[in-house]
Amino acid sequence: MIKNKDLIANFKDSTLIIVVTYRRKNIIQLSIENILNIINKRKNTYMVIINNHSSEEVNTYVRSIDHPQCVNIQLPFNFGKALAANFFFKDYISHKNLPKTIISLDPDTVFSKESFEKLVSASINLPQCGMIGMRYTKNNCNPERNLFFKPKKIKSNSNNIYSLSCPFMCTVAGPIFAVEGKKILNECNNELFPKKVIKVYGGDDSALYNKLRKKYINGYLEGTEATHMHSGNKTCIPKELDQ
Repeated sequence: MIKNKDLIANFKDSTLIIVVTYRRKNIIQLSIENILNIINKRKNTYMVIINNHSSEEVNTYVRSIDHPQCVNIQLPFNFGKALAANFFFKDYISHKNLPKTIISLDPDTVFSKESFEKLVSASINLPQCGMIGMRYTKNNCNPERNLFFKPKKIKSNSNNIYSLSCPFMCTVAGPIFAVEGKKILNECNNELFPKKVIKVYGGDDSALYNKLRKKYINGYLEGTEATHMHSGNKTCIPKELDQ
């Protein structure tokens, strides 16, 4: 079942956010309401929520979302994040409706509108970059690894300077990252997570990183901040949201 399917035809040159849900309803709700507030009435911006055969309480919440910029997809099985996203791209994305910027968002992550706008701007203006993530709040759920070196200064097409912290021998962490749409279509066989071996879990973000790392700069955008709220058995909900 797909809710608001007609919106898919409008994705051409848009900013498209992909979210795959499964469990932890309270955290998912915080994350989705955060991003819906940010993109509300933002021009040419859409979100696809793929309900990956979620737990009953998550399923009930996702089905209740009714937003004019949001497409809801219900899957009959738990395919895992990568396969669920890849199936969507294969079935519904082509050169005819290719987004300019694709944002992969795990629904356990929150951030400000300012950080979101900076991330989108960097993805649009830095064709020499592949995966661009946000920096993360330094809490027990911070997914950043191997940031040993100073940020790289990168000049955009319009001569603006962006700073990226690039992990050493390590993928850009997956809670949120942006990538240019045409890179997914042309270089990743229209798969957001181009795995060589089909796996339900594991290796999602590293599959994309490995595909892009030889040709593009990949890293975390300085001047942004996202809070990752869940990792393993740890939960780090910001105090202002923990009500």
